Amino acid sequence: MRIALLGPFAGPSLAGEFSFAPALGPLPPGYPGAPLMTVLARALAERGHQVGAITTDYSTPIAKLEPFRAFAGADLKAYFCPQRPRSFRAAYGKRGRMLDFFRYERDCLRQAIADFAPDFIHAHWTYEFVWAALDSGVPMLATAHDSPLKVVRFTPNMYRLWRYFMARRVLARCRHLTAVSPDLQRDLRHLTPAPIAVVANPISNAILRAPGCVPQAFDSQTLMMVLNGWTELKNGATALQAFRLARAQVPQLKLECFGAGFEPVGEAQRWAVARGCAEGVEFRGPTPHAAIVERMRSCLALLHPSRWEACCMSIAEAMSVGLPVIAGRATDGVPWQLEDGRAGVLADVTDAAATAQAIIALSRDRARWQAISAAARVRARELFAVDSVAERYLKLYAAAMPVRPATRMAAAES
Repeated sequence: MRIALLGPFAGPSLAGEFSFAPALGPLPPGYPGAPLMTVLARALAERGHQVGAITTDYSTPIAKLEPFRAFAGADLKAYFCPQRPRSFRAAYGKRGRMLDFFRYERDCLRQAIADFAPDFIHAHWTYEFVWAALDSGVPMLATAHDSPLKVVRFTPNMYRLWRYFMARRVLARCRHLTAVSPDLQRDLRHLTPAPIAVVANPISNAILRAPGCVPQAFDSQTLMMVLNGWTELKNGATALQAFRLARAQVPQLKLECFGAGFEPVGEAQRWAVARGCAEGVEFRGPTPHAAIVERMRSCLALLHPSRWEACCMSIAEAMSVGLPVIAGRATDGVPWQLEDGRAGVLADVTDAAATAQAIIALSRDRARWQAISAAARVRARELFAVDSVAERYLKLYAAAMPVRPATRMAAAES
């Protein structure tokens, strides 16, 4: 089957997993971030399907991509469509992308779909990618990765408000839909007529089969935090306050912060220095995905203070290598991932003192740390194993395909 995957693909991630003709040159950057889309593409290709990876790129000048650039490989064909770099203001002679609900981007995505000519489309994130897939007329499945209302609630700005209305329109048209957690499934029920299946994000076999945390991980007394954005939603400020309180009782504790906004002399560090929360903290900023996963194997815990998640990849990856996670008891998606606290530590991440006590308790209890580490690895394999996720999706693809007349006749005769 020819399957088009629409969503945020990173060029370097695709190039690291698939072989492309050198004469085509390097792949465009695409979307930065965790390689979950590439992981799914690889799993489908390994099962003998012809896969098209279709994405957009806002960092490459529009003229270099318009309407798309295609890169053919042995197992996959990658398409990079242009995305206007600004939300509301004009650039490159084109108005902001939100003013027409990404119409230009959707037109380019549809042209890429037509060029690949798929039998089926699996589109991710209920915005421009799913909208373009719906307009293509090709049988499709949509996967939701966020709750539009909660995103705009935690990041209240005009862009997110318009994205909310965009998602409302898209979800109302969906007929086959999955969500990446039960909490997200619940949030979307009133927005769509489609039944919603729950399928978690996939983790690659390379991570799932890798060795777990090293024996010295507990003794390192080093926490790590992987957050993209110094925002109220990600709640990094409370986490830094909690670490300061915990370190006052356990002076050997250290914290390493990764992600946008946590660069040396970045927003988070400036805030921490001004409020006396920087001692024992190393601000690392954006870091290659492979380096983050490797670092997880030698730390005490992943501190993840986010106020809302759907199916957090950082948490899933930490669980996969057996790194205990300290995260929000009331944060959507998190108790489900952490099996209600059996595969991680649940705390009130809105309360610095409560979060500090969770850090202190774990740092002093080796037996509990070992039990959580083992349970997390088991839970990760139950939820995130890419082979199980891919097989589940293939069954959903088959259910969403229209029944051909010949098939109906054969079924009736039997």
